[in-house]
Formats: sequence, C-alpha cells, structure tokens
Amino acid sequence: MDTKFVVFDGMDGSGKGTQINYLKKGLASFPVVFTREPGGPPLAEEIRKIIRDNPLAASSTAVFHFLGFWMAREESMHRSVMPALRSGKHVFSDRGDSSTHAFQLCGEEHAELLEAFVLVRNLVFGKRHGRREPDLYIVFDLPAEVARERALQDVARAQTHFDIRDLDYYNRVRHGFRDFEKRGLPVEFVDATQSPEEVHRRVQMILAAKRIVPEFAFVID
Repeated sequence: MDTKFVVFDGMDGSGKGTQINYLKKGLASFPVVFTREPGGPPLAEEIRKIIRDNPLAASSTAVFHFLGFWMAREESMHRSVMPALRSGKHVFSDRGDSSTHAFQLCGEEHAELLEAFVLVRNLVFGKRHGRREPDLYIVFDLPAEVARERALQDVARAQTHFDIRDLDYYNRVRHGFRDFEKRGLPVEFVDATQSPEEVHRRVQMILAAKRIVPEFAFVID
C-alpha cells in the first residue's frame, strides 16, 4: 500500500482543529493514524509540556525553542510516524515543520535559523536514515486580522505564551507559509474563511485527488 504522510497546518484561529476532528470521525474505519506536533509519543508529549505549555519557556531563547520542536519531531518520526507508515497506515499530523518555518523563522523573525532549519530537516526526514518527508501539507489560510481575532476569542482553547501577538506577527506567519511553499514543497492552501463544511469538502477533494483517501470514504449517512 502506498502510504502517505500528511501535515495539516495554519495560523491559530484557522479552524485546523475542527477539520482534523471531522477527519477523525469520517475516517474512523480507515487505516489512518492521527498525531500532533509537538507531541505524539510519550517523550514528545513531555517535550511539548516544556516548550509549549511551561510559562518559564516564554523567557527562553529562539534556539531553545527551535531545538525543542525538532527534538519532539525526531521522537515522533522515530516512534510514531515511520512505524505507522511501514505498517500500511497513512499518518495525518496536526502541524509539522511548516509551523517551525512560518511561526519561528518568519513570524518571530529569526531568519538566522534558516540554515539550521534546512540542515536539521534533512537529518530528521533524510532517506539515508530510513525516513521520508511529508508527502503533502494542507494549510488553512485566512487573513491575519481574522486569524488573530478568532484565536483571541477562542475561550475553549488554553492560551499559551505563543498566543499574545500583534497583527504584524500574524501577517508574517501567513507569509511564512507561502514562503514555505516556494521552497518547492507540496503545499495545498485552503481558504479558511469559508464555512467549516465548505472547508471540509475542499479537504476531501484534495485527499481524493491525491489518492490518499478515496472519496467514498466521506459519504455521509
């Protein structure tokens, strides 16, 4: 079976979580494994607690966060992603290295990390290590002001030190995802200003067109 590794990404407030939940429900009977970044296997979840949820991390350095996200990603590739792909299951990840590029390198303006990003990416996804890059990135795109407003109004979502940012930051992140695509990577953008149902239909069409999930998988009772 030709298994695929798919990353779902986008700015906070883009509705990414809602779309992933739709997929979890619709594909419950299909050979698909869902994971998240940072996180997934137990050790990666522990790293998540340190770099994302611990308020002490807010005062740490850009290099600390950069390496922390890649540490969690390495553990996820080793423990979760590659074993699932080898067993004949697709892997759908909530965020990926696209987030590191868009949020940290672009949003937080740490272009000095680009060389390290390329180097570590080649190590973690390198074929010589028996790995592979994501086959597809689906990015939920919307204007920066809409994303920021949605993120700040989402009372169901726990706020972290990553969330309180100005509009310019959100604009840089949005452009960061566009720049990620320009690196020749397989990115599909979805207009996240549409209704959740319309966005979901677009995701269905992309997955079917890429022959990742057959369209009949999404037939609604």
